[in-house]
Amino acid sequence: MRVKQIKMIIPQEIKEFFEQVPVMAISTVDENGTPNVSAIASKKIIGDETILTIDTFHNKTLQNIKQNGNVAIAMWMDSVGYQIKGKATHYTSGKIFEDGKNWILTLKPQKIVKGVIVVKVKEIYYLTPDYKLAGKHI
Repeated sequence: MRVKQIKMIIPQEIKEFFEQVPVMAISTVDENGTPNVSAIASKKIIGDETILTIDTFHNKTLQNIKQNGNVAIAMWMDSVGYQIKGKATHYTSGKIFEDGKNWILTLKPQKIVKGVIVVKVKEIYYLTPDYKLAGKHI
């Protein structure tokens, strides 16, 4: 029997929140389970289930994505926060890469673009420090 994959659609309120947050954290793990966290500022939502970020400084993050692709993104402002879990793919050529590169160079012409990371969102949780919401699945 084949199991149908359910898409995780990013809710509109989280899309709007995402656009307001200037810097987020992306976490990965290596093959030994050693965690790594990196900051992401050049990011945008492209569609209902996909996040695009620009790879300029990712070294350990990129190595980890190439090994397994599982990532978690944490974003917060004041006392509101969300965690997004998904599967990341790194691109250095092709349409996705060119579209991402063109987008960021329009905003930041001096930006060095080594690659583009695309995250397919699988799950979203509250990070908000609230007894009823903290860790709750969205």
